Amino acid sequence: MKAKFYIFVLLTSMLTACNSGFNLQTEIAKAIQAGEKELVLSGGLYVIDETIELNGIDYFVVRADSGSRVTISSGMELSLDDFTCLDEEKGIYEITLPKLKMNPWPDAFRGYAGWPELYISGEPMQMARYPNQGYLKADSIIHPGSTPRAADSSNIGARFISKELVSVVDPEATISRQLYLNGYWKYKWYDEIIRVESIDSESGEIKMAAPHNYSMGQPSGGLFYAINRPEFLDAEGEYYFNAETGAIRFRMPWFGKPESIITIGYQDFTLFDIKNCSNVRIENIEITVHNGLAVNIIDSDSVTVQGCRISNLAQSAISISGGQNCAVLGTSIRKIGATGISISGGDKASLTPANHEVTKCQISDFSKHIKTYSPAVKLDGIGHIVRKNVISNGPHCAIHFNGNDHLIENNYINRVCMNTSDAGAIYCGRDWTMGGTVIKGNSIQGLGQASHHHNWAIYLDDLASGIDVIDNLIVDCPSGILVGGGRYNRIVGNKLRNCPKASIMYDARGLGWYQVYLNDPEHTLWTRYRDVPVDKAPWSVRFPWLKEIPNDDPAIPKHVDILDNEIIYSADPEIHETVKKYGNVQNVFYNK
Repeated sequence: MKAKFYIFVLLTSMLTACNSGFNLQTEIAKAIQAGEKELVLSGGLYVIDETIELNGIDYFVVRADSGSRVTISSGMELSLDDFTCLDEEKGIYEITLPKLKMNPWPDAFRGYAGWPELYISGEPMQMARYPNQGYLKADSIIHPGSTPRAADSSNIGARFISKELVSVVDPEATISRQLYLNGYWKYKWYDEIIRVESIDSESGEIKMAAPHNYSMGQPSGGLFYAINRPEFLDAEGEYYFNAETGAIRFRMPWFGKPESIITIGYQDFTLFDIKNCSNVRIENIEITVHNGLAVNIIDSDSVTVQGCRISNLAQSAISISGGQNCAVLGTSIRKIGATGISISGGDKASLTPANHEVTKCQISDFSKHIKTYSPAVKLDGIGHIVRKNVISNGPHCAIHFNGNDHLIENNYINRVCMNTSDAGAIYCGRDWTMGGTVIKGNSIQGLGQASHHHNWAIYLDDLASGIDVIDNLIVDCPSGILVGGGRYNRIVGNKLRNCPKASIMYDARGLGWYQVYLNDPEHTLWTRYRDVPVDKAPWSVRFPWLKEIPNDDPAIPKHVDILDNEIIYSADPEIHETVKKYGNVQNVFYNK
């Protein structure tokens, strides 16, 4: 290996960084070509317009100079002088930038369609909406629309009455195809934005241009708010975007000043794209104001993002797929539109772990746009570690996992599931072949209240099996631990305090409402089961009980341990009698 030495890129100001002809991708390529092992960046703002690519590299570090603040962004910085003042008293300003023009949004989409994001003094502004907070609820539903989720291809949008919405919307909005509603149309665990096809100002009827994935109806009854209309620009810190002209109009927030820096995020390429690399580190760098993925690591070994600060992204922050031994360490991620860190890797057939890791990170204010199933950390594959992280302020789950042999340990989770129902701070589900994951020593507090069903600290859904839930502390949550059927789960040594709706619930849904799915050979449980070689090593050695499931009353939750759990100032446990009959339930009820 060649001797390691440093290359310093001396940038003392934003002007130098942006206009000196400096190109970060070029400098990295030069350093690698010269056999150098480290690129050290002096403090400054590095505005880039293309992906930084590392492909097939062994041993390389990109880091900030010691004690320096290095910021990488694709955003456009402006001053208030670049805007036209439309109303000085209300603080309304506008700018038209043709480069921001975009094609019409789809008729239906999840959370985000690529619009520019506006930041003032580093704080994200909210796209104009009605109402400014909370949701409207349909007065009545005339027609629920078709159900694409159920293979219904008729493409019929819902029709419903909302006299309040009709009273505040310019009737021209639907003619120009510029009225969209963001809603929980049926379940509060699936959100979708849908265009309005037409409104009837007399009757209050609204016709949607596309169906919701699950159609419209109960239990949510159709909760929604309208977005991105100029007539909704009535609160400080809001902005309206005109996709046809590229105009942005905003109302200055209370903290805004004439000298405030105004930044627009509008580019959605991947910032760092790292493929087939080993022993690469991105260290102590701030990544902010960008509309695409910050870091993408593919099929690499021992690539680490360490000590970085990632914020103000329209979409997700970090993705790791394939490879092994990659890590995100001591990194903060906040104010992002979707998932914080997504990890996949390992081989399921051989149960070979990837050993990817997320440790000592702070992830907050995530899932701003895609409100459900965009967790702080998402795991898929085999053998990942999520340890000693602080996760807070999210509308849905904090950690969502599939696969096997993960360790979710000693994390502090607070104020998640804040705008949802029937959700879990730590969640998995619908797979008998999930064995080997350990959820241990986590502290989970302050979950949001659910409008229907419950929100749970730990939720093993729909016959998930083979999981250990050990020594967790659950405080001030509506509900504690729910296991929806399943086998060979261990719920041991957990402490639950002030969980008034439910403490520990272990049901036998396979014998009840879920039986119709068990009778369907194409249901997810069975297709996932058939994908696994349960009769061959290592599966037949690690999980010998799996091969017996088809002939062993699969609906019955067998071989469950519920032991030594402490329950204080909470609802009594609800353990189905079949769980007690076929399992080991002891020393559970310490309600004081």
